[in-house]
Parts: sequence; C-alpha cells; structure tokens
Amino acid sequence: MSASTVPVEPAVEQRNQIHSATEEHSEAGAFVRDVIIGFADGLTVPFALTAGLSSLGSSKLVIVGGLAELFSGAISMGLGAYLAAVTDRDHYKSEEKREREEVCTKPEAEMEEIHEILSGYGISAEASQMVVDCLARDEENWIRFMMDFELKLEKPNVSQAWISAATMGISYFIGAIIPSILVLSIPF
Repeated sequence: MSASTVPVEPAVEQRNQIHSATEEHSEAGAFVRDVIIGFADGLTVPFALTAGLSSLGSSKLVIVGGLAELFSGAISMGLGAYLAAVTDRDHYKSEEKREREEVCTKPEAEMEEIHEILSGYGISAEASQMVVDCLARDEENWIRFMMDFELKLEKPNVSQAWISAATMGISYFIGAIIPSILVLSIPF
C-alpha cells in the first residue's frame, strides 16, 4: 500500500458501490400525468359550465362565468396538485416514523417481516438471514428497506411539488382556452 492510499472500511466501500449503482429515474411520468389530468379537466369543466350558462340567454354571463371558471379552475388544479404532493410527503414521514419506532421497539417482529418479504421473492431462509443480519447493523438501511419493500412507498420528491402544481394549472388553463374560444366565437 502506498503512502497516498487511504484504507477504506469495507462497509463504507460497499455503501459507495450501492449508491454508484443507483439509477436516476425520470420525473417525466409525473409530468405527463399532470399535463393529461390538467388538460382533460380544462377541456371538460369549462365546456360544461358555459353550455349550462348559455341556456340562460345572456352572452355577458356566459363570457364572465367562463373566464372566471378558467382562472379559478387553473388555480384550483394547481393548488390541488401541490397539496397532493405535500400530503404524500407527510404520509411518507409518518410511516417512516412508525417504522423507525417498530425497528427500535420490536426488532424481532421486523426481522421476521424481512424473512416473509424475501421468501415472497423465492429467497431461502439462509440467504434471507444474511440480509437480515446486514440490515440489522444499519438502522437507516433497515428502515429504508421496510419502507421500500414492506410498505412499497417511494420517498416523494417534494421539490417537484411546485413543478407539479404549475404543470397542472397551466395545462388546465390551456385546455380550458379551447372551449372558451369556441364559446366566444358563437354569436348570441
């Protein structure tokens, strides 16, 4: 070993290998979902409202009502998307806290749950015991394993909450413009 080489503990080296193998997943799926939901609602809700208002016979009422719905609907959809993301984060945190308490207060039961999870993947009792032993040495990895495999909860990316809100609100607005233009082009 040369003088410039610093020995690395096997656990640290192993953790670095795990992190270097982690794939970055695209947020494109969430973006497309937000666009589709926002756009579809933007197409339908203002159309239904303006169709109903047009039966009253006042073109001014139809225009004002349609525009009010366009803006309020976009704000509502954006706010709803933001609140959904924040709620996902809060739910994840509460489940993580509960899982942390269970790991500390009932480690044997949690270890048995790991065996059950792994047996569902066809992993032998001997092999799953090695996994249990490894996880028991690192509480954070143990909790993360339980969140991922027992509860099947993915840690939410709260930094995406505002992006989701803006995407949904703008998509709603764009979708709502289409029926609004159609209604405004019809002579009353």
